[in-house]
Amino acid sequence: MNINNAAVNACQAIGIGHTQLAELSGFLDLPALSSTGFLRVQTEVAEIIHATAWDEMKKAGEEERRLAIESGSLDVDGIPIITVVADGQWSKRSYKTKYDALSGAASIIGYRTQKVLFVGIRNKYCIICQRSSSMKDKEKPVHTCFLNWKKASTCMEADGVLQGFSNSVEMHGLKYNCLIGDGDSSVTKRLAESRPYGFNFTIRKIECKNHLMRNYASKLTTLARNSSYPLRVRKFILSKIKRFRCDVQMAALHWRKEINTTKTQKIKGLRSDLINAPYHRIVPEAETSGMMREIVNIASRLVTNAESLLENKTSNICEQFNSVINKHIAGKRLNFSSRGNYNTRVEAAIVSFNSKQYLRQIHKTLTKCSPGIFGKKFLKNSQRIRLNTSKRRQLFPEKRKAKKSKTDGEDEDYGLAEPLIEFFSSEEMENKKITFLEELGRADVKKIEFETREQSNSEMWYNERKIRLTASRFGQICKMRSNTSCKNVVHNILYASDSLQTKSVQYGREMETLARQKFEQLSKEKVYENGLIIDPEFPFLAASPDGEHYLLEIKCPYSARDSIDAIEAVNSKLLQYCKVEGQEIKLKKEHVYYYQIMGQLHATKRKKCFFVIYTAKWISIEEIYFDQSFWDSKMSEPLQTFYMKSLLPEIIDPQFPKRMLKSDIREPDHIKKKMIIKKN
Repeated sequence: MNINNAAVNACQAIGIGHTQLAELSGFLDLPALSSTGFLRVQTEVAEIIHATAWDEMKKAGEEERRLAIESGSLDVDGIPIITVVADGQWSKRSYKTKYDALSGAASIIGYRTQKVLFVGIRNKYCIICQRSSSMKDKEKPVHTCFLNWKKASTCMEADGVLQGFSNSVEMHGLKYNCLIGDGDSSVTKRLAESRPYGFNFTIRKIECKNHLMRNYASKLTTLARNSSYPLRVRKFILSKIKRFRCDVQMAALHWRKEINTTKTQKIKGLRSDLINAPYHRIVPEAETSGMMREIVNIASRLVTNAESLLENKTSNICEQFNSVINKHIAGKRLNFSSRGNYNTRVEAAIVSFNSKQYLRQIHKTLTKCSPGIFGKKFLKNSQRIRLNTSKRRQLFPEKRKAKKSKTDGEDEDYGLAEPLIEFFSSEEMENKKITFLEELGRADVKKIEFETREQSNSEMWYNERKIRLTASRFGQICKMRSNTSCKNVVHNILYASDSLQTKSVQYGREMETLARQKFEQLSKEKVYENGLIIDPEFPFLAASPDGEHYLLEIKCPYSARDSIDAIEAVNSKLLQYCKVEGQEIKLKKEHVYYYQIMGQLHATKRKKCFFVIYTAKWISIEEIYFDQSFWDSKMSEPLQTFYMKSLLPEIIDPQFPKRMLKSDIREPDHIKKKMIIKKN
């Protein structure tokens, strides 16, 4: 190999630049490449590394595809589906304070092969463009520009992962149906909004168990350092952080080993254990000081991700790949982002990680022959060390001490705006609407109801809800003003995340089970949970109520948790949706909860619903009957109009995912006219 090519290639491999090479040459008393010559050779080597990295990723994709076909993992279109691990990496360290890296890379690794399938690289700086702009040149010099990002550095990861998912079919002939990753980015949100494989294909997310446990311990540590709580309790929590983690790990291990239980039962059992776990460690002062409420709120994230804890998956393979990248970019201590050198070094890391023989792969590509004597000796020695280390770890597994995590909170993410693709013609749109509605009408409603009884644990439940209006939205839609834009509502229905974690929501979920038990005790009847019930008259409307012969709607208001009784709560304006009539409280007919109940009754063809308001101190039960005139006058037409004119066009021809802009969602003509009238 040419000595200059070999020297530059070595710099890429060991993570040094021209300055370090020149200094090393000086100590060895050898002539060194000039900076200009180094850049010229580096450009030549970069092309070889790029081609080799692409070949390695294609080989990994072919291997993943073969394994998926052998295991029968195919979607309805016959395309192999696989599980992947994804994570992001940046060109500089933030130290939890400065998130302004000039470059970043998002990697996607196959779970079976443990090899890189895709890396999306983003650069927000080009030194030639910057100098030209500073000198106010009219024309920029001709150069290869790697500048491809103008937004915040924090959103490079989400956009890179989305690109990998969007190109998976074209690049590898694969679909990624399951993603293992950490919970510190908005990757899941971007994928849910963009739907790279269409509305009917749901990408399942498994949270890395290590990140869940680290986040749990970190937030407990932060809480224990809050001086507004008693010192004795704070010291106790700090001394028991590992115990808190161990409780969660052992609970997950217990349910993971259960054999004669279904997955749903395991999830429910683990969630119950996770809710109770903090109470086994806390001293009484934590209850009186209000600290226990904060601890339960911290533990709620584990409860939400109980299924991920059962899966017992980690994103360690991505962390390992990131460490290889860090080796090639000098541990993030040098700036390689000026002229695309960061891209080359990340691609070099791909070759090194996938092949485990970077020197051999690049040498054979450059010279069409194997490395020389000393190169082969180095490769042989490296392989020997790798094998010995692997054997040693299997024979003598180390019990490593867990390091304390010092992480601050998450960072918000934003999207990339690509050019907007043209709409369908009005005739094509109408044909698509008719076809879609016919498919809804042919749906097996009994099968859907039966298979969605697990509700949030059922993938079908989410998929069927996405293409229909559900009762919880009826009030908001029916009460919309005629000149109010539909874009926010459509976005919230189709793209907004369902994982809302507030104190009031968490409180409502915890108390709902107690409320149902109390109602069953008073009524002496068992309340059964239903799946998604589709309205027989309007197949685009649906509801998921409780109850068999009658319906049960439960509300556990966080605001009224300390009130003495229901009337006192209403008079104190803690229950805005109720009014006092005599010695009882009644649900206001103009409130969205009333619209929700009417929608549930219409969809299920039941006549009566018990509206229950429950707190630890009191319970209110009101019988509400279906009002046909209310449905006909205030609900039927607005719901049909909104679905047909606002929601359905976005379902069959999504505009928001193209540029991630709410403004791209279509506004119906009747709303546009009303908005114009209001302005005038």
